Amino acid sequence: MADQDNIELLNRLLARLGRGLVQYAVDCWPWTNGADDAELRALEQIAKKQQQFVARLVELISQRGGVPDFGVFADYSDLNYVSLDYLLGKLIADEQSLIAEVETAQAALRGDAEAAALAGELSSAEKEHLARLRDMAKTSTPAVK
Repeated sequence: MADQDNIELLNRLLARLGRGLVQYAVDCWPWTNGADDAELRALEQIAKKQQQFVARLVELISQRGGVPDFGVFADYSDLNYVSLDYLLGKLIADEQSLIAEVETAQAALRGDAEAAALAGELSSAEKEHLARLRDMAKTSTPAVK
């Protein structure tokens, strides 16, 4: 039963990561004023790194005989066509929530060295992403003056 519980927990991480706000944001085309183009590329890099963890989670779930469940996006439709400057605050809050969820999962996976190690790597990566988003928010150029 522990293996099945771990597969379910890994699937929750998979859905949360793969259908989180960062992943949605790169597809909702946040508006930039030109000065934020580097920030938009940085956001795309964060999304790409998250996708690498998505692939690793899928592989681990599949190796254990589970079926990867990608879940669905939350209703972020009110964030379509907003400025990147506006979106950064929402992204920071979502990253903080994601980190808390990953750390909770990591603690629950302590008896599963491989899964716990992956969750630990994911936690570290997301903390780096959070720091990057915070830096972006500090230096962001307001979209409208």
